[in-house]
Amino acid sequence: MQLGLADILTILLVTVGPLKALIVFATLTAKADPGFRRQVANRTVLVATIVTLVFAVAGEVFLQIFHISLPALKIAGGIILLLFALGMAMGGGHDEQEGEEPKALSPDIAVFPLAMPMMATPQGLVAITVIVAAQPSVRDILVVLVAILAVMALNLLCLRSADRIIKAIGPSALQVIARVAGLLLTALAVQLMILGLRDLGVIRPEAASAAH
Repeated sequence: MQLGLADILTILLVTVGPLKALIVFATLTAKADPGFRRQVANRTVLVATIVTLVFAVAGEVFLQIFHISLPALKIAGGIILLLFALGMAMGGGHDEQEGEEPKALSPDIAVFPLAMPMMATPQGLVAITVIVAAQPSVRDILVVLVAILAVMALNLLCLRSADRIIKAIGPSALQVIARVAGLLLTALAVQLMILGLRDLGVIRPEAASAAH
């Protein structure tokens, strides 16, 4: 199936767009100074851009080298996302435990969980690999790469504006948003694993469709 530019942009915005990363970014950096937030935002988008471009250029090759199927990638990505999302949903790792302060003030949050799996999401990496594999020419692949860069530019703009969002929403609302986001991300992780199991034939297609 040949995808148009609008289709590709829509898929990228849904899978590697700013929404999920922005919510988590705003929650984790709510008490940080603006300079730190800018540093984390820049690093997050840089890492996510590198990862997505690498998968766009060599995703299929990596999967073949390591004998990894797309369903296996979906299931593995779902498990990783689930482990993080459960902590957000239950509030057991970001705001009530001793480890919150070091995590909130460490630039390492730009890599995990912000760049991966919040921005360069497992489902996004799968989608990018599939989209590139479906392109008939080098020119079409370049269009996909440009689309990825455009979405990442939007991601950077959104993260750099997160301080305004934090001020507008307030800390209490951020806690509520974090719990709701954790619940939705947990469901998304389970759905990703269901789709992987469906692709492997473990679950019937109609059962997986009923989960939508």
